[in-house]
Amino acid sequence: MNFDYKRTATALFGWVFDRYEKSFQYLAPYIKSSNINVNLRTWISMCFFFSLIALIVTPLIILVLSMFLTLPLDLFIYLLFFSSIASSLIIFTILYIYPIEKSNALKRGIELELPFALSHMSAIASAGVPPEHMFELLIGFEEYPAISQQASLIVRNIKEFGMSSVKAIENVAERTPSADFTQILQGIASTIEKGGNLSKYLNQMAEKALFEYKIKREEYLKTLSLYADIYTALLVAAPLMLLAVLAILNIIGGEVLGFTIQDLIMIITLVVLPLMNTGFLAFIHMTHPGM
Repeated sequence: MNFDYKRTATALFGWVFDRYEKSFQYLAPYIKSSNINVNLRTWISMCFFFSLIALIVTPLIILVLSMFLTLPLDLFIYLLFFSSIASSLIIFTILYIYPIEKSNALKRGIELELPFALSHMSAIASAGVPPEHMFELLIGFEEYPAISQQASLIVRNIKEFGMSSVKAIENVAERTPSADFTQILQGIASTIEKGGNLSKYLNQMAEKALFEYKIKREEYLKTLSLYADIYTALLVAAPLMLLAVLAILNIIGGEVLGFTIQDLIMIITLVVLPLMNTGFLAFIHMTHPGM
């Protein structure tokens, strides 16, 4: 008999969600838009369940490691207590923010691909291809992984759930994390329902999306130029000046906050600067629109 961790998690921690349901509702739209096939109650229960497992397993790992490493008693107790709590909190946080990150990543992917996918959709529609087949053809385009995923949901709604084209498109429009793509899908559904010119509509939307894409790209390049100036000032010029001053102080001797000047130079060079550079790169990566 297979272990059903979802059912076990819900049985153990479903009451937590029931009691504090309003506190977790913030996550509901992200669960829906990220296409995670789990309801909110089960997901929150899983967060607590795997956090509990981490809380139990981490001390066992510490105990096993202590058999091979000679640890002072105070350090052993510290690791046993704090590492267990830390690992539990980390697991809970990762699981809790995973739907948010997945939804945001999907949104960025859709908005990046949209101007070019719309051009393809317009070309397909102009050939007289029915809308359901248009979305089916989109699934085959590897250049648009995010939009292909949304198109596959529309095709699934039609073929497996027996929805009409309009209903299938509207269903995905309600679930997609991108407001721009929601508007496009609603426009497609409305055009189909009213018997309008779908190719003309898609062509207009493609031109609009491409114009907005160019504007956003230009704005980001200006912002990137500002980031470059900040990086040069804070992570190139300032550290060089600081290290130069410390090098002069090292000749004189003395201590700063209990550290020798030589120790401070080593800490700044080997710890502070790599961490600051890593943090700056992470910030650039997070703010990058994917263009």
